[in-house]
Amino acid sequence: MTRLTRVLVVAIPVAASIFVYPASGVDAQSPGLEFLSPLPGSSWILPETNVILRPGGIVDAGSIAGGAPLVVSGSASGSHDGRLRLSSDRRTLKFRPDVPFTPGEVVTCRLKSGITTDTRGAVPPFEFTFTIAGPERETLRDFQIPAETDESGPPAAGGSAMARVRGLQTAAVAESLPSDFPNIRAAVFGTPAPGRLFLSDLHFATSGPPVPSYLMILDNDGTPFFYRKLPGVGLDFKMQPVGRLTYFDAAAKGFYALNAHYDVVDSFRCGNGYSTDGHDLILLPNGHAVLMSYDPQVVDLSALGGRSNAIVIGLIIQELDEGKDVVFQWRSWDHFQITDIVSHSLTTAVVDYVHGNSIDVDPDGNFLLSSRHMNEVTKISRTTGEVLWRLGGRNNQFSFINDDILFSHQHDVRRLPNGHITMFDNGNFRLPQFSRAVEYAIDDVQKTATLVWQYRLNPDVFGVAFGSVQRFSNGNTLICWGPAKPTLTEVAPDGTIVSTLSLDPSVATYRAVRFEWPPVERAVVAVYPASINMDVREGWITAMIGPENADFALSDVELSSVRLSGTVPADTASARLGDTTGDGVPELTVRFSRGALMPLLSLGTTRLEVSGSLTTGEIFRGYADVRVLAPQRQGAPPASLRLVSAPGSIPVELAAGGEAARARTFAIYDVQGRLVKRWQAKAGTGGSVSWDGRASDGRRVSSGVYLVRVEDGAPGPALKVVIDR
Repeated sequence: MTRLTRVLVVAIPVAASIFVYPASGVDAQSPGLEFLSPLPGSSWILPETNVILRPGGIVDAGSIAGGAPLVVSGSASGSHDGRLRLSSDRRTLKFRPDVPFTPGEVVTCRLKSGITTDTRGAVPPFEFTFTIAGPERETLRDFQIPAETDESGPPAAGGSAMARVRGLQTAAVAESLPSDFPNIRAAVFGTPAPGRLFLSDLHFATSGPPVPSYLMILDNDGTPFFYRKLPGVGLDFKMQPVGRLTYFDAAAKGFYALNAHYDVVDSFRCGNGYSTDGHDLILLPNGHAVLMSYDPQVVDLSALGGRSNAIVIGLIIQELDEGKDVVFQWRSWDHFQITDIVSHSLTTAVVDYVHGNSIDVDPDGNFLLSSRHMNEVTKISRTTGEVLWRLGGRNNQFSFINDDILFSHQHDVRRLPNGHITMFDNGNFRLPQFSRAVEYAIDDVQKTATLVWQYRLNPDVFGVAFGSVQRFSNGNTLICWGPAKPTLTEVAPDGTIVSTLSLDPSVATYRAVRFEWPPVERAVVAVYPASINMDVREGWITAMIGPENADFALSDVELSSVRLSGTVPADTASARLGDTTGDGVPELTVRFSRGALMPLLSLGTTRLEVSGSLTTGEIFRGYADVRVLAPQRQGAPPASLRLVSAPGSIPVELAAGGEAARARTFAIYDVQGRLVKRWQAKAGTGGSVSWDGRASDGRRVSSGVYLVRVEDGAPGPALKVVIDR
């Protein structure tokens, strides 16, 4: 990613013993272990390092309880006490020295006999060494990663892509927003995927301190659902699979986790003395966290035509367990060559040869790493740390099919459920310059990468940095174009643009994603009666609600928020909690006015949604099908609707056929079938009705297609109307 702060060049004292450090190539299994960190013979290890051993199989906890099976000593610091502990996976041993090692010393680790596992029995004793980074590394503790050296900067203001974004800032609460809140322009042209947009703003400042970011959760029309101003730059704001929100706080140099009430409940930082990089964080179902660090080292690159005291930046991948102990560590120094860099010079003062910008966990449990400055995607074994394959770049092992362009300086590499890989191909150093979203079908055995989908704007835009691609279950794809405009585009499977969002020309977002928020807990719902006759409008509809997988407590349901089909409130006075069916499973029983529900029903089978808020900040949602029967008597003929005003204009003027002498009920729905507004026109209006383009809460709706229905008498066809702001 491009750093947005100006970096001062400082003099770095350099030790005399500087050399080009190649990938070690040391086999982690040389002492017969499944995984070992640091690797035997490796160098440039930080003094705070721990030692990680994975012998293979489940470790007998009793075999490490009786003494000190691992003896650790430094050539300068002497013997190091510490505790050898077994991680929660029962396979990984971790040794944390009580005090750090001394810079520049050689550390010797000797595993004595006695440790046993279920698959290999007794683990034989062995000894290995590694070398701690010298004093020159200590001077780089606060080293700032410099800005990208790509020849192309952020795009100039304006441009044809900018002109494509229609509409004004649509936030109805704009008057209450802070004066420095980002200007947002959004438009909806079709049916976006469910959920809200998550992003944070980044400002291209050429001087002065960095501009603080806002964490933002936005509706499709750009209206803020939630925002929070940070003390500094914020990155990677998203919802994790476990339901928490996380983001990187540059001022705090770490990631924070929020619950559904937006309270900070956890934080994540790299261990073993490494600083924390803000490009990506993954929280795993087992409570572990995966994150990255940039590791600057002083390297003699004179043999490669570079400087004798160059600062070369390597990459570290770490997995932390529930106690924040490092249980997996992978270093680019051990597996990549500095000369793997593509399109960047080795003669500069700082050489960022990897620039990892995303990490993903494959369905098989291994890691997918995106290395921007190597034009490479690397699959890394989470078990052994070995490189399984390399896609793209100088060490490409794949044949590309249907793609003569090849990706360059990519971002956001993700594995889809079907095994394909998506990424944002920035296209740096490609002529002509343009960016695109791509999807490859990967054959790990035959080593082929087949381009099966790509999307480019027309005309092309070039995002010099940042960017992301997110695929949804409905087939839509959300694309973040980095600093280019529009900032975001969501496209349907056929390439049709369904929504856009843009920030100001000097403002970007590192990544943009969509999630259902607040988090949805699934509920099991049964509705009684299961058959509803349209003749009967008096009485109640009863719903019995229970959590699907014990995901929430029924006592946490806020009764006043419970709704049927999103609009009909529950009768809170009659609600009861208990085992009403006698099956030993408690449920929440609520009832809804039958008369209020009737306008929402259609003949045949109707799926009803029951939802509500939880005191924990989430919402619950469940569905039940009911059979709707036609009236036994002859009903009024279906009412007809006709558009009177010009298409796209506001207010929307309509004429309704039928009885003009009585009150009429009208409803507006969006193209996803969600109720926008319902109201009743007074009797004697002559069948004329006007809609001011606002929802029930007074918020202006965004541009798009809406459906109007008359909801009294026999149901008639819906009329499509267009709002064009």
